[in-house]
Amino acid sequence: MNQLQVDQLLPQQLLHSRVFSVVITDLSGGYLYVNPLFQEKFSFVTNQLLGTHFSNTVFANDVSLCNAAAKACIKSPGKSVGITVRKATDETDYNWTQWELSCVRNESGTAMAIICVGHDVTKKEPYNSSLDDHQRIHAAPTLANKMNDEQFISLVNNIPGVIYRCLGDEDFSVVFISNEIENLTGFPASHFMSNKKDGYTALIYPDDKALVKQTILEAIHKKQQYAIEYRVVHKEGDLRWVFERGQGVYDQNQVLSYLDGCIFDITVQKHVEQALAYSQDEVKRLAMVAHSTTNSVMITDADENIIWINQGFTRISGYSLDEIKGKKIGFSLEGPDADEDSKKRLRYALDHKLPFKDEFHSFVKSGEQVWLEVDSQPLFDEKGKHLGFMTIENDITRRKQAQQQQEELLQRLTLATDSAKIGIWEIDIKNNNHVIWDDTMFDIYGYSKDADLSPYKIWKKLMHPDDMNMMIEIIGELVSGKKDMDSALYRIITTNGMIRFVESHAIVKKAENGKIIRLIGTNRNVTDDVLVQEKLKSQNKALRDIAFIQSHEVRRPLANILGVIEVLNNNNTVNNKDILEHLIQSANELDTQIRSIVQKTNSIDGLIGGF
Repeated sequence: MNQLQVDQLLPQQLLHSRVFSVVITDLSGGYLYVNPLFQEKFSFVTNQLLGTHFSNTVFANDVSLCNAAAKACIKSPGKSVGITVRKATDETDYNWTQWELSCVRNESGTAMAIICVGHDVTKKEPYNSSLDDHQRIHAAPTLANKMNDEQFISLVNNIPGVIYRCLGDEDFSVVFISNEIENLTGFPASHFMSNKKDGYTALIYPDDKALVKQTILEAIHKKQQYAIEYRVVHKEGDLRWVFERGQGVYDQNQVLSYLDGCIFDITVQKHVEQALAYSQDEVKRLAMVAHSTTNSVMITDADENIIWINQGFTRISGYSLDEIKGKKIGFSLEGPDADEDSKKRLRYALDHKLPFKDEFHSFVKSGEQVWLEVDSQPLFDEKGKHLGFMTIENDITRRKQAQQQQEELLQRLTLATDSAKIGIWEIDIKNNNHVIWDDTMFDIYGYSKDADLSPYKIWKKLMHPDDMNMMIEIIGELVSGKKDMDSALYRIITTNGMIRFVESHAIVKKAENGKIIRLIGTNRNVTDDVLVQEKLKSQNKALRDIAFIQSHEVRRPLANILGVIEVLNNNNTVNNKDILEHLIQSANELDTQIRSIVQKTNSIDGLIGGF
């Protein structure tokens, strides 16, 4: 296709554009025409692209997309097809180009060639080279001459971006703007033609206005191309991210005549970039966590083969990556006394590609068993294809051992409290003084644990009136922190009217900051013990009274007898000395027995005083 034919198809503004790449191919994909900008971009491929195939300049994986787009526009006369693909590059990174494809047909409607207009959306440094001399001289009149050209207007309006021309005045008044502006802002092109000075400027997000103006003015001063990303407010109120690229058009005296440019909606790309940036940060963080965590991390492929482990896995299991690579997930469950139920649960999750969390015994390299807490998640790509599993394991052996010890201790404590019929209670200070009783507490108070009354109401209802103030005072001292523990003996009146004695002990539980959070205590029915003590007191009092009588009332007449004997002995009034001696000896023995009774009475008084 010669130059004359190209000039008939496209305006000079596009053919010599420094913004848009323009190419024309035959129906097989061979290049018939490329504009200078496109040739420059692919000079590393060949100095002359004409005659070569478009696949030389398109990333290999995207060639099929280009073919599909070309076929679509050939099948749809009068319609263009948009596509964004990567272009071949001599660098390691990709470059992205957004293309608009349309089909050229002859007078009979037969497809002849494909016209492609592309825009670089990679966001690399913009091309700063200015228009060549031909453009500077001919660009303005060429566009003016073509402005009413129906073919040109149709082409521009089919470009998936806003094409504009503004005057070089202070307000950059709009001269032309393509219909794509309505998709971008919600306002038709006529709105901006009616508001040439500030129709578009008013839609720029307030925080971005100064940046946009400064960027354009600096580019005009340096006579360079400008490129900027900013936000505009759509008619519906939502924000749209846009990428604008443009350049000044100057007259022969280098005075600014126009601003020509294009604006593309990059809202989706921005969201993708943000998501990608977040994803990349997440990957970095996960990688750091996986390597540094003390937990075990294991990754398998889709066939359940282990392909990677971290140092935590080696520390817990004893296996290195070389030793473990290729083994199946769940291999550590195999061994003597293996938990078959755990193996079945794991197998079900693996077969159905489901996440699973469990705790089970695992055999380490040494042959010993450890308790593991396992959290495994299936991995899928963006198309839903299963890639494998990532498993995080935590060694909970010590926790399990401590838990077992606590359970054994609790069993012993429960056995002891049940045997001694000791009730356990708790007052939760943080939870509005909520009272909790065990079964024995309900038994002590004669109520079923399913009773309608709360434990506090039962306690308050049965409390002996004479003991209520004492108990409220004790509880108040514990709650206020005046005491850390206390005990009391109080009475309750059961539902059948019987008085029951209850022995209570309580301790205070505090948080780390010293604030009291609960009271924990025990109750025991000591009614029988109290009755036994009262009976013993009564018996001891009776014994004491008997001893007192024996030691005091009996000794008084004995003292009189001893006095009479002493008088008779001194006066020699008794002739039979043997009888008198025998009488004196008997009286003294009786006195000794009475003194022994007095000593035992004093001992009994001491014991009784202890109750």
